[in-house]
Amino acid sequence: MILKKSMIRTLKEKKFQYAGVSLLLLLAVTLYVSLSMAVTTLEERNARFTEDYKQETFHFVPSEPVDSSKLQEWEEEFDVTLEARSYYDADVDDSVLRVFSQTEEINLPYLSEGSNPTDGSEIAVSSVFAEKNDLHIGDEVEISGERMEVTGFVYLPDYIYMIEQLTDLISDAEKFGIAIASERVMDQWSSRSQTEITGWSSDGEVPDGFMEAVRAETTILQFVEAGDNPRIQFVDTEIEGAKSMNNTLPLFILALAAAMVLLLMRRRIEMQRKEIGTLLALGYRRNELLRHYLGYAWVIGLSGTVLGLAAGAGLSVPLSNLYANYFNLPALSMFDFNPMVLVIGLIIPLVLMLSLTAWGIHRALKVEPLTLLRPKEVTVGRKSWLERLPLLNKGSFIQRFRLRLLVRNKARSLYIFLGVMFSTVLLLFGFITFNSMDQLVETTYEDIMTYDYAVYYQSLQTEEPADGSDPFTVGEVNVKGQDAKLTGYGIETGTPYIHLLSDEEKLNSELKEGAVLSTPAAAVLGVGAGEDITLTNSLNDEEMTVQVAGVADVYIGSQIYLPREAFNEFLGYPGDAYSAVWQSEEPERGADVYQIEDKQKVIDSFEATSGATRSSVIGMAVFAVVISVIVLTLLTNLIVEENSPSISLFKVMGYHNSEVSKLVLSVYTPVVMLSYLISIPLAGLTLGQLMNSLVEQTGFILPTDVSLWMAATGFVVIMLTYALSIALSKRKLKQVSLQEALKKQQD
Repeated sequence: MILKKSMIRTLKEKKFQYAGVSLLLLLAVTLYVSLSMAVTTLEERNARFTEDYKQETFHFVPSEPVDSSKLQEWEEEFDVTLEARSYYDADVDDSVLRVFSQTEEINLPYLSEGSNPTDGSEIAVSSVFAEKNDLHIGDEVEISGERMEVTGFVYLPDYIYMIEQLTDLISDAEKFGIAIASERVMDQWSSRSQTEITGWSSDGEVPDGFMEAVRAETTILQFVEAGDNPRIQFVDTEIEGAKSMNNTLPLFILALAAAMVLLLMRRRIEMQRKEIGTLLALGYRRNELLRHYLGYAWVIGLSGTVLGLAAGAGLSVPLSNLYANYFNLPALSMFDFNPMVLVIGLIIPLVLMLSLTAWGIHRALKVEPLTLLRPKEVTVGRKSWLERLPLLNKGSFIQRFRLRLLVRNKARSLYIFLGVMFSTVLLLFGFITFNSMDQLVETTYEDIMTYDYAVYYQSLQTEEPADGSDPFTVGEVNVKGQDAKLTGYGIETGTPYIHLLSDEEKLNSELKEGAVLSTPAAAVLGVGAGEDITLTNSLNDEEMTVQVAGVADVYIGSQIYLPREAFNEFLGYPGDAYSAVWQSEEPERGADVYQIEDKQKVIDSFEATSGATRSSVIGMAVFAVVISVIVLTLLTNLIVEENSPSISLFKVMGYHNSEVSKLVLSVYTPVVMLSYLISIPLAGLTLGQLMNSLVEQTGFILPTDVSLWMAATGFVVIMLTYALSIALSKRKLKQVSLQEALKKQQD
């Protein structure tokens, strides 16, 4: 009972310190549980939607219609399911609505509300598109001069990440959406619609020889496997990325909390040496005292973990819905409970807290009671090598005192160093991501790709292109010896619409010496300038060995650029043939046009999402500041508590509070600054490694350069955070009485 009262009294007296550690633990558990539950729900919804609604294994776009009898023949020969599906890109105000015919075997539509469209004036649209454009069931939408009634909200399993072009990076549901219509409606639009063949196989693989059989019958304008389709693959990449972050970020915060508990317990035992000695002398067993001091860890651990579990479970629901809306996934399940997440979120923090605390307490309780009752012997301080430096040894008393306080508390300096580094890296991650999006758009779509429109044709063209148009050939190529596919571009070296820049140096002329790779392609292949790669293609048995002449600052897509004539020869095309043109004038959509790429729409999509990016950056910055404030304030409070006799003595000697603060609280300023400077290259390097590890799945790389404004802004934020923690600790410093030094002497 006495020990219990002592613990309650100590917790009340030191409530700020223990509450701060509990808050760190709460943040760690909340992050882990909320992200884990949200990712589990997202993964379960994706798996169920993919399986139950028969997501495609592949799809291809033929240059001409394929008879149903031929599809049936291929089905029997290769043991696959094939289904033709038509679609029409309709302009709705300033948006594009891709209307699909309804399927019965593959990519089955899921209706979350309403009913299927049945007559010639009905349509069902995607839920997120309807939300962004303020559409409701029963509203009418004008499409190609016809009024269409919205009958329901639909999801398609091959448009989970809803982008218009496969090369698009950002999904903007306000500018692009999907819909389904009845067969009567699609028949009315047959002259303007495109047809694609979707395929499904039980093993999720394209059957051997299937592509060759299709190419023998028709020209394939596009062949995309599910693993290479960003509309399908991007959600899996996001799940893997979220799992990686969930395994690192909360664990680091948990480590900070555990280390702080250990520091607090060591300090508590040090301050209660005589009490512990007295209790041992009175007959208390060491196990009883061990359980008593473990009670502090129990209180901190249970309060932080239980509150974190509750907050994380509650936060996971809106987070799951946010994921689902972003990825256009239906809410097939509201909340997927994973008991292991709750067990890990509760058990691991408690075990870690109790183990470290028990280890620290057990060492302290080994000392004999009589030794604990005596005043602790003053250790003979040995000068470190820093204190022996002539430049530092000749400083004033204040400088020498601050240096001694700094170098003789290495564990605390390390803790501050790691805490500031964690906050800085997190802060710079947000800055780099925000700046990289702008740089990606500016470099890729303004400096390198100077065209306004790209027109892709249904078949090869050989006639002279119109004035103002520049022809190019596009096709898929493989790299021999590597499981990698690249999009090949055969271009004219003097084209005015593509400037292959590398650090502002134009590489177009280098195409005469070899190939130019995009940055993601070079990262996937692991090659650089001067190395050779061997290309193959599915159109013939030709191989082409080329030297990498350079790597362009094209951050989106795994692409390889070659001279058009050489690329055509490799693919078996006529030398003057082309499959698309770049131009500045807005083109007309003719019968021979397969697809039109409007570059401005891509740029608008990036700009439309900049608000969300800014919000995420602000959120990350706030989180980094909160962690930094907690860590630094706890440490500075502990410094005041440990040095209270010295602070009292300084006050007796006539030092003002501001002067004492500079002597004691500001002593770790060099550590904070050093940690920040080291964290700058570390943040860029870490994010760069992360992007390189995900480039094969995402198809893009963000430039991770840390600019001057990022470094300056981050420095201001961290130093203001440090100043705030010192200001909070000054209140405790002012409370140190002049009698504290006398009490120490009496002890």
